[in-house]
Amino acid sequence: MDETIQRACEVRETQDSILMVDDNATNLQVLSQTLAGRGYRLLVAKNGESALAITNKAQPDLILLDIMMPGMDGFEVCRQLKADPETHDIPIIFLSALGQTEDKVRGLQLGAVDYITKPFQPEEVIARVETHLTLRCLQRRLEAANFELRDLNENLEQKVKARTRELEAEQAKVLKAQNAIIFGMAKLTESRDDDTGKHLERIERYVEILARELAKTDPAISEQWIEHVKATSALHDIGKVGIPDAVLQKPGRLTPEERRVIELHPEIGGDTIGKVRERLGTADHELKATEYLRRAMEITYGHHEKWDGSGYPYGTEGEGIPLSARLVAVADVYDALVSKRVYKSGMTHQEAGDIIRAGAGQHFDPRVVAAFNATEDRFRQVADAYSDVPD
Repeated sequence: MDETIQRACEVRETQDSILMVDDNATNLQVLSQTLAGRGYRLLVAKNGESALAITNKAQPDLILLDIMMPGMDGFEVCRQLKADPETHDIPIIFLSALGQTEDKVRGLQLGAVDYITKPFQPEEVIARVETHLTLRCLQRRLEAANFELRDLNENLEQKVKARTRELEAEQAKVLKAQNAIIFGMAKLTESRDDDTGKHLERIERYVEILARELAKTDPAISEQWIEHVKATSALHDIGKVGIPDAVLQKPGRLTPEERRVIELHPEIGGDTIGKVRERLGTADHELKATEYLRRAMEITYGHHEKWDGSGYPYGTEGEGIPLSARLVAVADVYDALVSKRVYKSGMTHQEAGDIIRAGAGQHFDPRVVAAFNATEDRFRQVADAYSDVPD
């Protein structure tokens, strides 16, 4: 055995106990003399029944077991000890005059760790006993270390879970504050137009409805993506802060020149959010915020683009328009159609829905229109629940 391993168990924490089982008194005397003076606690059993009883009570560290005994032989003793979880791990060395290979194989198959043939040499007995006691010691220390490691892992896992919950709670608070600030910014911009009422509240809910419907068949749409798009949809018209009041608040039809002015608001808004995103940088702790603002830029730049490329500000078409902007496009137009303004009456839900459906493949992404068709009753509910018209 390797000397390093040997030294690891040279000093035992407790005195090793050895049970010697043999029906022959002379054999027991020889074994006792061989092992005496080496610090072992020696136990004696003269038959199989006694061996089982002593083992269950004393739990020896090693058993030297004779095979040929009257009544219960050594094989049966071994079988019963190995069948009991309380005694299963105790190492057993068979001592027998039987020299047949099949007897040795049978003993090892029953769970014995070694085999010494009688008549035995004292040096051989001492060497084998010490080897298996050392292995037993190492096994126990390994089991103790594994138990301690499992305990540490469980504690660590609990600490990680607790810290994760804390971080998630902190992140939720930050996100809530972030969403509140964004919504406040959007409402501040919207306050320049007293006619929009609860437009932003409705847009957020329309967008969430559409996104969750699409997510049923599109695994690329994650919960985080939905939450980001829902929150940043409120910023879609933030660029109107740069539009003169004479154009923004004009109650009647806009002139072509005024129309060109108001069509600048997607670029004004997108460029403004882009500047904020640049100031944040790209450090690891800033990536979530910059990703959040990227959704806001997609929506702000793209919510007036059209599926067929006839929209503004860039004439982007089809899949080139970010999905987030395509969702807001449907939500924004629907809300504009059903909402009452000083210069127009609101359409019915059916009328607005027909216009949305007619725009599939031209103004709107057909897939988003299909999601609208599947959820239009919920659109109607949101429109009623957040109506600008007092009950």
